[in-house]
Amino acid sequence: MQDITFEGLETTDRRLRELALDLGYVSLAEVTGRHSCEPLGRADFSATDLAPFLMEMEDEPAEFGELAQAVDLDDPSGEDLARAASRWLRQVAASNMAGRGTAKFKVCLWRPKGDALLHSARFVARNPLHMEREEGEDYPLVAAPSPTVLPPTPLPAVIVGPEERVWTALGDGYTRLISLAQNTYSHIAGLQNRTIVVLNGQNQRLQGVVEELSGDLIQLKIGAYEVESGRRTDDGETKVREELGRQFISELGTLGRVVASAKLGLSPEMVDLFETVNASPELLETLRSPEVRKLLKDEKTRKELAELLKMAASATADPPVANDSPPPNVEDLLKAA
Repeated sequence: MQDITFEGLETTDRRLRELALDLGYVSLAEVTGRHSCEPLGRADFSATDLAPFLMEMEDEPAEFGELAQAVDLDDPSGEDLARAASRWLRQVAASNMAGRGTAKFKVCLWRPKGDALLHSARFVARNPLHMEREEGEDYPLVAAPSPTVLPPTPLPAVIVGPEERVWTALGDGYTRLISLAQNTYSHIAGLQNRTIVVLNGQNQRLQGVVEELSGDLIQLKIGAYEVESGRRTDDGETKVREELGRQFISELGTLGRVVASAKLGLSPEMVDLFETVNASPELLETLRSPEVRKLLKDEKTRKELAELLKMAASATADPPVANDSPPPNVEDLLKAA
């Protein structure tokens, strides 16, 4: 790149230093027509993308020599990044000369995320070596030998090596390949950083949703526990009342029967039935079951239960059979129903 000169980059170098705190990235394109450009690459204004250009190069331009100083590669200053961006512009432009004598380029300085263009300029790159070859100075015309009477003596075959321009073209191509590889790596690193930022934001939003759902689930469990506790308390109070009622009836004895018959209009048989049911916890628990009470509400089920009780009473009235089987239990019949 030491033979290539750049015209019109001085203003861009100055603007890079002035806008160092506001820059997001730098883009470079080759001018192919009056209103057309071909993008060549972009570099983020950060130590990640400009790391290869932070150190002073061997063919450093004269305007950089006065500003050269020790660079902190981990935390470079805005001045260091501005010089690195200038080196990046010259390197990419030189690698895209491709053996040409002159080429025009356009440089743009952008804010972060590309929301505003801070500076735009065009400059020209010239390669004196290729310009001379394009003018034909390296290939002078050779006069044809004058004819002779005797036939010319055949000359031995000479192996001619590749010309200098071939080696130059190979060197330019290799330089361009290295530049493209560096730009590709920088672009991939930028994509990875942006992907990590997006995924981190999504994870934080999902974590907030999970926390809200967890809070709602805890509130639902607390409500269910309170309802269950209230239900258990109500059941306990009901059982206490029933037990007190049974004790009251058993203690009243005959007087309780008389009071129940007089006040409630219950027959003595119904009072005896209530005492029988209260005396059996199993029978009382069976009658308290919602399923049994639902069955008792059905008229057909009540008729069948009455028939079963009559059959049980008839069986107990008959003489015992040879196998001495016990009579059917009313509680078992109620449970079976």
